[in-house]
Amino acid sequence: MKTSLPLRSWRCARLILHFLLGLLEVGLLFPLRSSKAREVAIQHWSRRLCTILAIQIQTHGAAPTHRPHNTLLVANHVSWLDIFVLNSVFPARFVAKAEVRHWPLIGWLCAQTGTLFITRERRHDTRRVNKQIAHALQDGDCIAVFPEGGTSDGMSTRAFNASLLQPAVESHAHIQAVAISYYDQLGVRSLAAAYIDDMSLWTSLARLLAEPKLEARLDYFPRLAAATSSRRELAMQAEQWIAARVALDAPNTAQADAGQPAPETTARHPDAAH
Repeated sequence: MKTSLPLRSWRCARLILHFLLGLLEVGLLFPLRSSKAREVAIQHWSRRLCTILAIQIQTHGAAPTHRPHNTLLVANHVSWLDIFVLNSVFPARFVAKAEVRHWPLIGWLCAQTGTLFITRERRHDTRRVNKQIAHALQDGDCIAVFPEGGTSDGMSTRAFNASLLQPAVESHAHIQAVAISYYDQLGVRSLAAAYIDDMSLWTSLARLLAEPKLEARLDYFPRLAAATSSRRELAMQAEQWIAARVALDAPNTAQADAGQPAPETTARHPDAAH
């Protein structure tokens, strides 16, 4: 069952107002606020976004009780929504594809709240961003990366790129792995949040607005001391943990309930995903 057209319109209006208020807050108030006050504002704004979209967030495992310092957050990647779901628990600086910088409203908000943008197909750009990540970690920051290099449908994971974990090794930081899964109102794994194939941002928003309710489940795993392992070992451990959790209750096919084969989905190319 999908939401009614009037409810979708109401949600859409609230969403537009929420983004406009976010633009005003970031543009007018952020320059006057301390870094701590900005973090609180980002967390509250992200939580409000999830509320408007009827997304409930459930945390499990070793979720930090506060924003961890000198930590690289490593997660699987399902949607642009992942950023705001994770920020609802505690704010982090994200590494996103360069294309996001040019998205209406969202791109400017991401830029103003500390997002690092990367052109993944350019190797020298990865080195540039890794230096920025290393400096930020050394300053005690919390940085979030999606080492798959693109989004999936959320029912499985792609191979992790270990290169983005190198700054954590160099900075003697910690690795915090977290698995992201989405469920519908019946508690069944959902594809509604998946940002895959050639889907536009507007199509993705329309799908989310049509959902009566979604649950975003975040499973946090024990922190790893990056200095004690190589980046490949760290990436392998994080990938194993996350992949096992993501596959735990995923259906064999996306339309298992209907008894029909699932349509094929293609993960977005690294240069078209966060």
